[in-house]
Amino acid sequence: MMRCTIVIPTHNRNDLLIRAVRSALQACPPDGEVLVVDDKSTIPAAEVLSAETDKRLRVILNTGAGGVSSTRNLGVVSARGDVVFFLDDDDEILPGYCARVLSSGGPATQAHWGFSSILERHQGQAADGWRQRKRLAQGLVPRSARVRDVVAATSDGFWIRKNCFDQIGGFDPEQSIDEDTDLCIRLLAQSCQPWYEPEPGMLVYRGYVPARPDGAQLTVATPSTKGLQCYRRTHDKSAEYSVVRWFLATRYLRRAIKAGELDTARDFVRAQTPAIWSRVLAVYVYLKKVRHV
Repeated sequence: MMRCTIVIPTHNRNDLLIRAVRSALQACPPDGEVLVVDDKSTIPAAEVLSAETDKRLRVILNTGAGGVSSTRNLGVVSARGDVVFFLDDDDEILPGYCARVLSSGGPATQAHWGFSSILERHQGQAADGWRQRKRLAQGLVPRSARVRDVVAATSDGFWIRKNCFDQIGGFDPEQSIDEDTDLCIRLLAQSCQPWYEPEPGMLVYRGYVPARPDGAQLTVATPSTKGLQCYRRTHDKSAEYSVVRWFLATRYLRRAIKAGELDTARDFVRAQTPAIWSRVLAVYVYLKKVRHV
């Protein structure tokens, strides 16, 4: 059986990190490892986890360029496993998920990467929600699947073979958010089909209030202008005229309209070629604007 590494990047989440690590140790096979990569936390992760004595746990410090992409890249470079699972430090990986992926004849033997359904736990709600992709069945995702059904966040039970991650170039260090979408698009461009698991692999927490203000959820704390820049960068790196480009362009425009950046949306549309493409996107902006208003 392949060995795995569960990579947990962390920064100032000492109130949540212990929970994430303990879930990872419970889910990790006996021959696997849990690797925490500390992105220069004020209270070092090694200190926060000093009471954890499980020999499968390692903690390393990111002494280079900061940010979630660089920190995850360092985790993969340092991983000893053949398959890497990504776990955010504010979430939990569910028991049995790693074993399912790594099983003989299972997902990791048939695909280079994959993802799963998730459970969502919203602050103040009594029951967890189950978010699954109803258009997908268990197994290799067909090439005919919609792009939106194939793009996965690292919190979606995301796993990848280490050699595939290295060949694709890892996460783009310039992406402070949307780095996972960018990675998925590049994997698809290389004809790497993912594996989908309908049974949840992660428990994802939504809407919590962190103990430290500098430990807020990244998607919540990132200014809209910075988020737009990252979405635009993902789009611009995929210049082909295709369904992938349509997905990335309309996703960027939806975010711009929601943020009230209509001039930014119009400038984006005017810069597109060929002219017919620009006109189609202009109609899309008009319809979305009317609906949003």
